[in-house]
Amino acid sequence: MQLKPSFISSNNVIEISGLSKSFGNVQALKSIDLHVPRNSIFGFLGPNGAGKTTIMKILLGLMRPTSGSGAIFGLDFVRESVTIRELIGYLPQQPRFIDYMTARENLEFAARFFFDDPQAKIRARCDEMLELVGLTNKAERPICGFSGGEKQRLGIALAQIHSPELLILDEPAAALDPSDARMCWES
Repeated sequence: MQLKPSFISSNNVIEISGLSKSFGNVQALKSIDLHVPRNSIFGFLGPNGAGKTTIMKILLGLMRPTSGSGAIFGLDFVRESVTIRELIGYLPQQPRFIDYMTARENLEFAARFFFDDPQAKIRARCDEMLELVGLTNKAERPICGFSGGEKQRLGIALAQIHSPELLILDEPAAALDPSDARMCWES
């Protein structure tokens, strides 16, 4: 049901060397070196505009670096980004959903991109994720009626729907009230 990497070349999940990114005359990233060990929790801290989201988008292959190189699970993040994306769960800074669909329908829709399992197995995985983020009782509600915090929790569930080897979460506590944030971190 899930893809497991068997090709990690070192003790690092993420390796970046000399990573830079410019947008015209603006240099968003300047020669970043980074090594994130396996089985660790790592975060970027910094003010708005510091390049945190830019690094994440480059790692995911959603943006190309101006210079530098790097790997995730030993795979080059420019040349092998499609394979990398199968191994990563990503929560963008502002998650988007199909608003007229329910929380369960959004999860099932996303799950079909990763699994070809019977519908009952996909539904069971979606139920597991809804329970993980405390949305079981709201599973049949359309997203258009969700609060910002409920959408954020659903985004966290979507990021984990395929049991990824690595989670990349951009502003994961945004829109969460303190009790929601605590529940998500304890999960």
